[in-house]
Amino acid sequence: MSRLGGVSLVGAATVDVTPPAGLAMSGFLARTSPATGTHDPLTVRTVTVGGTAVVTVDACGLHEDTCRRVRERLLGGEIPNLADLPVLTEVVVAATHTHGGPAVVPGRLGGPVDPGHLRLLEDACVDAVRTALRGARPARLRFGIGADPGVARNRRRPGGPTDPALPVLVWADEAGATVTVVTAYACHPVVLGADNTLWTADYPGVVRRQLELAHPGAVAVFLTGCCGDVNTGHSAGSSTLQASDTRTYAACERAGTAIAQAALDAETRPVDGPVGARSAEVGLERLDGSGWTARVSVLDWSGVRLVALPGEPFAATALAMRAAAPEPLVVFGYADGCPGYFPTSDEYAAGGYEVEQAHFYYGAQAAFAPGSAERLGAEALRLLERDPGLNLTG
Repeated sequence: MSRLGGVSLVGAATVDVTPPAGLAMSGFLARTSPATGTHDPLTVRTVTVGGTAVVTVDACGLHEDTCRRVRERLLGGEIPNLADLPVLTEVVVAATHTHGGPAVVPGRLGGPVDPGHLRLLEDACVDAVRTALRGARPARLRFGIGADPGVARNRRRPGGPTDPALPVLVWADEAGATVTVVTAYACHPVVLGADNTLWTADYPGVVRRQLELAHPGAVAVFLTGCCGDVNTGHSAGSSTLQASDTRTYAACERAGTAIAQAALDAETRPVDGPVGARSAEVGLERLDGSGWTARVSVLDWSGVRLVALPGEPFAATALAMRAAAPEPLVVFGYADGCPGYFPTSDEYAAGGYEVEQAHFYYGAQAAFAPGSAERLGAEALRLLERDPGLNLTG
């Protein structure tokens, strides 16, 4: 059984997937040099709650085929049923969107992709979930929302929308030891710029390290929110390799530490509810008439609902979800495929990198059509409405 009296079987694991120097990096068209070394490790991390799992990968993005292969391996019997442990029913695979990782998306986000490393990455996702399931133990959830750490800025226009929410989930076992701490924040992991040629998880790596220092023995997992139009304050699509004092490892440390401290300071309370998941596919169209099939998922984690969206949604999408669905709610992007940006319809008239240029780096001839972001949000709300305890109409 996965639940008994408000207790869920929870597991977590980390697998190091730092590549050797020499592989192509992903995230900046202006960066043509391969990686020259490592600043901090790149990892695959997972949390399993009952029969559900979220896997995060330190990469700029993941191809939907990669996510599908991992999901099918995990749900298709590659992990044998273990006595007294839940059977997996749903898996979400998401990228942290660090721009300091290797090229792993065939045809998108730079390259060339090293097929050996891509196989290793997929194996690591499976191994992490296997390890988490084998180590799963009864745990209870506490949830809170940290104060806005003030790191994120709308990069398209001053004063534009950001999603300041900093949800914090802490699972502790019956002895009080923390199994895992999960947090999410909507800010592009691009503190380091195109001049950086060292492998790095960017600020999410700092957040996780600080959380694990505060919770010895726990696995920290970071989910990147809807931040297609949000970073720490610089413009998008820059073609320059010039560094500045705002795009250094010291700045990265400051940003990650501020987010981690806000998460650690959050007041958490016990929450309880069902464990389960549901997902759906949504057909989307680009401006040239080509199509792409998106996967949207909702996970129920003991009273907290996690909404997993693909690609790069804008902050306004998460804000709209929060306005329609009550907390506790965690909304994150870059899940189960990353084909490009999903601006809200009102952003197209302003043009800019995300609307007019970014699709070329994603290997496409056109941006997604207006209304695509709203379709993703509507499908997520439909999945949320399938929760019998949730009333979205007030």
